[in-house]
Amino acid sequence: MSTPPPFMHAIIQGLTHFEVTRYAQMASTCIIFYDHLLTFEGEVELIWKAHWSMGKVLFLLNRYYPAASVVFNNYGLFSPTLTPSFCTRFFQWQGWTGLIACMLAEVILQMRLYAMYSLNKAVLALMVVSFVASTVTSGWIMHTILGKITATTVNIPNGKFCMPIGISDHFYTFWIPMLAFEFLLCVLALIRGFQAFISDGSIFRRGRDLVRVLLRDSVLYFLVIGATYMTCLLVWIAGPTSLLEVPIGFSVAMSCVLANRLILNVREMNRNLERPQLPIQQQEKIPGITDSDFMDYYYSGHAGTLSFGNQGSLTQFEMVNSSQMVDRPPPPEPPQSDTRSSSDLGEYVVPFRVL
Repeated sequence: MSTPPPFMHAIIQGLTHFEVTRYAQMASTCIIFYDHLLTFEGEVELIWKAHWSMGKVLFLLNRYYPAASVVFNNYGLFSPTLTPSFCTRFFQWQGWTGLIACMLAEVILQMRLYAMYSLNKAVLALMVVSFVASTVTSGWIMHTILGKITATTVNIPNGKFCMPIGISDHFYTFWIPMLAFEFLLCVLALIRGFQAFISDGSIFRRGRDLVRVLLRDSVLYFLVIGATYMTCLLVWIAGPTSLLEVPIGFSVAMSCVLANRLILNVREMNRNLERPQLPIQQQEKIPGITDSDFMDYYYSGHAGTLSFGNQGSLTQFEMVNSSQMVDRPPPPEPPQSDTRSSSDLGEYVVPFRVL
């Protein structure tokens, strides 16, 4: 069998890369919307029914902005009526929206770590300064390189495809500041986790499950996001220009999905811990008290204790000093159990509170 000529091999390889890029974008889009379907019930209960706060705003932005952006990205990859001018603007849109999506997720992570460090101002300052430095550096690289590229359309079976022209060989440096910042956050999470688990076990008690959720989600987030960013870096270093878009969709999808899971998981765990500490059979018999009643109560900032030994507390990822909190009415009192005393139920002490 004869070997195809070099130009034919290049055409076949180019078409393969175009299809890989399209399928990768479709796969990352499916990840986002499939996770939306899986967690929609929790979103309604834990987010929509909660009072407005910074945490709720961040969740909704991180939930729906990436979803809207990937829909447009799919249009840019599958539309049969592309033009060179549209393709140039499309690459700029894709780059900046990807950066914004990653920034939203990182803000959520910083608020989580701020809570885990009991509102430590030094840790907050370190994270904010590092975040601004990494974001500005990556943004400057993005602006410099995207401002120099142009694009053309390539005719392929069943449509056209956008091909960037003039991409710098140093575009991969965009991912280095972001990887460095993620590494810093990962180290902070591991340090706090180590400090928590060598502390006196009595401070955790029934709150130990909340601590485990916080640490588990934080470390898992850093591992997955770090691996995703590293993949983007390696592809942009060693891969051909026609494959540069393949990992971008996954960086947006992983940031969106994992950051939202961070919020939903800790809110669900905290809600479960702050339910009336009665046997399940008796909780089911409490008249007139519904999940919505307790959600309104917990997320209005009435309940809970938060700190690793200080007076800090959080309400829906908003930082408020306990000394500044005004007296609030007590929660609805469930009927007292005749069969178990409060000592039998166990004291609920959590090292921090994230609502």
